[in-house]
Amino acid sequence: MKRLFGFTLRLVVLVALAVWLVDRPGTARIIWHDYVIETSAAFLGLAALAVGFVFYLLFRFWHLLRHGPERWRQSRKLKNLRRGHEHLTEGIIAVAGGDAVEAGRKAVQARRFLGPTTLTQLLQAQAAQLAGDSRAAQEIFRALASESDSAVLGYRGLIMEARRTKNVAEMERLVEKLHRLAPETPWLNLVRFELLAQRQAWDEANAALAQAASARLLEPARVKRHRAALLAAASQRAAQQGYSDKALQAAEKAAKQAPDWFPAILVLAQAQMTSGHRRAAHRTIEKNWPRMAHPQLASLWRSGESDLTEACQQIEKLCRDNEENAVSRLAMAEAAFAADIWGEARRHLMALINRGEATQSVYRLMAKLERRESGDEQAALQWMTRAADAPQDPVWLCQACGGAHKEWEALCAHCGAFDTLDWRSPGMSRGRSGGFAVELVTHQGF
Repeated sequence: MKRLFGFTLRLVVLVALAVWLVDRPGTARIIWHDYVIETSAAFLGLAALAVGFVFYLLFRFWHLLRHGPERWRQSRKLKNLRRGHEHLTEGIIAVAGGDAVEAGRKAVQARRFLGPTTLTQLLQAQAAQLAGDSRAAQEIFRALASESDSAVLGYRGLIMEARRTKNVAEMERLVEKLHRLAPETPWLNLVRFELLAQRQAWDEANAALAQAASARLLEPARVKRHRAALLAAASQRAAQQGYSDKALQAAEKAAKQAPDWFPAILVLAQAQMTSGHRRAAHRTIEKNWPRMAHPQLASLWRSGESDLTEACQQIEKLCRDNEENAVSRLAMAEAAFAADIWGEARRHLMALINRGEATQSVYRLMAKLERRESGDEQAALQWMTRAADAPQDPVWLCQACGGAHKEWEALCAHCGAFDTLDWRSPGMSRGRSGGFAVELVTHQGF
């Protein structure tokens, strides 16, 4: 539309000029030496325009001869860039969709038009990873790492490959090289934090976590949770080494860092109990029991109590405000059973069964109760049969691999993941759900 308007405007100007010359007839005389040229003014004007147009055409022709090849090369280059970026975009979409074949094909086409650029090599590496060709991916990442402008990208790919294959030694070597090359790389502190945590270097891991937090690579809530986990782990190690005061200090810091996170409260109560502060441990358990009722807190509450009847009364006192809680019911039933108060034990166990909250341990305890109270082996066998079909009791489950643990630990004993354990039931029994379903935690681990 714009070009059409320009052409129309020029045509109108020319027509107007021609009409103006026709309406104003006149004679033009040119004397040059012995030559005299006489003509109309209109013809002279048109002749001047024609000569000017010829000169313009000659100039355009000369300009085309001089700059034409270069402009043709630039036009071809721009066309290749446009097509290459189209293939690059389509390749990235294929990678996001998990289509290894299409991603590889688009990577080759993008490289054909764009050459071995950083982006085309990265797309090729990702396509190779999707196809399971780790060797090809590593070769491309090494090539990227050898160039100064793409070194960080190359090292990142190599580090992720080493992490995928669980080659911790290679990860540490690559992280150290990249740290010397580009120490200000923000995400590097996350990887360093992971490696230091797996080595149980809690203080160094905390420093790396602080650097990652300052770069805002993690949400504040996640940072607090990880710091609490590091402090809780340091407390457990100090307790194992016999440094009860040091363990208590670390546990108090962990509970202060994440007061609503159960493992921090559990480790604090354990450290208080280990360091001889039994009353403090009881206050910690009593304060948090209404919102964090847990079997391991109940065990801590009863530990060290020689009088079983007194222990049962203390458990009832602890659970008085939330007696209807399933964990409270089971804790009171276990304490009553240990003190041979069979009627109370049966009352609490039957309440769990009637409300559909009974787990395998509830039915097993009922079987023990039948044997101890009346010696009824048939009734005990019936309860044990029901236990086989009941939901499993909660355990500490790793979100990363699903591995089960009896106690909370900062590192998964099965896969080495940091801060991924949560207290959950392994799932419904085959008899009730028709299969085995692992229920993972919602917290995303490292």
